[in-house]
Amino acid sequence: MGKEGGVVALQTKIETMFNPRSVAIIGASRTIGKWGFTFTLHLIRGGYRGAIYPINPAGGEIMGRTVYRNLREIPGPVDLAFILLPPEKVVGAITECGSLGISACVVITAGFAELGKQGKALEADIVAAARKANVAMIGPNCAGIISSEPASLYCMMQPVFPPSGHIAVVSQSGNIAGSMQFLFWKQDIGVSRCVSVGNQALVKTEDILEYLIDDDLSRVVVAYIEGVDDGDRFMDVARRLTRKKPLIVIKGGTSDRGVSAARSHTGAIAGSDAVFDAMCRQCGIIRVADVEDLIDTAVAFLSQPIPRGNRVGIVANGGGWAVLTADACTEAGLDVAPLPEETLLRLDERLPAWWNRQNPVDMVAGMSRGAFFKAVEIVAQCDQIDAIIALGFGYGQANVAAIASAPDRDTLEYVSYIEATRHSDLRGMQFLLDIIATHKKPVLLASEYIVGADQDRNEAVLELRRRNVLIYPSSRRPAQVLARLVRYGRYRQKTAS
Repeated sequence: MGKEGGVVALQTKIETMFNPRSVAIIGASRTIGKWGFTFTLHLIRGGYRGAIYPINPAGGEIMGRTVYRNLREIPGPVDLAFILLPPEKVVGAITECGSLGISACVVITAGFAELGKQGKALEADIVAAARKANVAMIGPNCAGIISSEPASLYCMMQPVFPPSGHIAVVSQSGNIAGSMQFLFWKQDIGVSRCVSVGNQALVKTEDILEYLIDDDLSRVVVAYIEGVDDGDRFMDVARRLTRKKPLIVIKGGTSDRGVSAARSHTGAIAGSDAVFDAMCRQCGIIRVADVEDLIDTAVAFLSQPIPRGNRVGIVANGGGWAVLTADACTEAGLDVAPLPEETLLRLDERLPAWWNRQNPVDMVAGMSRGAFFKAVEIVAQCDQIDAIIALGFGYGQANVAAIASAPDRDTLEYVSYIEATRHSDLRGMQFLLDIIATHKKPVLLASEYIVGADQDRNEAVLELRRRNVLIYPSSRRPAQVLARLVRYGRYRQKTAS
């Protein structure tokens, strides 16, 4: 089979990994705490919609499921096998998978190239076995995979079950993959796919990225990368991917200590950081420093339009927020552009005579919430502004909690005020979403009331989050996210011409 045919065949097998009709857990265990127990539990807990076949020579039952002594006892076909056996038994398991027509496997077991010369030799053996058996192999030394739709496949080390969504995760670290899933999950952000590639001895990061190019469920792709073996292929795949959807990357191993840690972690050889940075610029990859930046940026791409330029309007409910945000925007390479007289006159109609009449727009303490939202709309309607950062949202719930503590809170005046305040942010939330949709400009929000929103049951903040609109607790974070949206927009414009 030629190279092109081989790639097509591999992509078909990756599709099977993400949509298996049946899964075998080779090395399933009844012992709580063992990986064979954990992976079986998580597969069941995640609501997997296909058949589950635990494999253990002892037979019996695990969690109400029949345990088969070997693959040959299974009564039906198997699409995907997870291998959780000691390193010396992995070759035999892969060979048996191939003999039974199982086209894909995920090797969780560690103890291979990351341990040095002897481990590398053992890893070469399992790669040879997988190639001979015509089995696509993820791993070894990985944490598993997630594919939310259509299979509801949650089979990872960590107990993470994010809802179905549109962010795909590819990670050369199982720990980072699990951390990303947890952070997405606890912020109501959905995930389409997650692959911990581990040592990527056979199936590479680039193979998964290539699959994601045409995966309609995945609208944004994020990756943690320690090393790239084939730079030319990586760049080719990345270019094709970023012409359709954003690719956001964290690069591990940027220091001498980090390079050493990467080598002992997955056996990866972390190349020159400067070379990788240049690669990102050429391929339209959005490089970020840490998981927080990655999540901030990925979620913004789901809900915000790509800005036409870098001119930003700032609307703040206090002068300090406005000053800090203007500084953050300037540092990020954004233009805090002057507002034209026409826009200033429209704001004059909504704001008191002593407002500052410039960008950033200082709302002046004590102004009504309605004036805040209308000011955001007026700035969004300005042709000289490409995006807005609005500072001050979600105060309603805090006001309700304070007012509800008053001694005479049961009077009609208090009850009416509390009810109106409770709904003001919900109305404002919809108003902001309508502004984004109508004017096709990003509106990024910052507010301290995002902190503790779950505990406070701040429904407006939580509902925005469910709609993939994150609110940032500082002015720096939305400025940096907006700058990344701008850079990606410029890249798309350049590649489209």
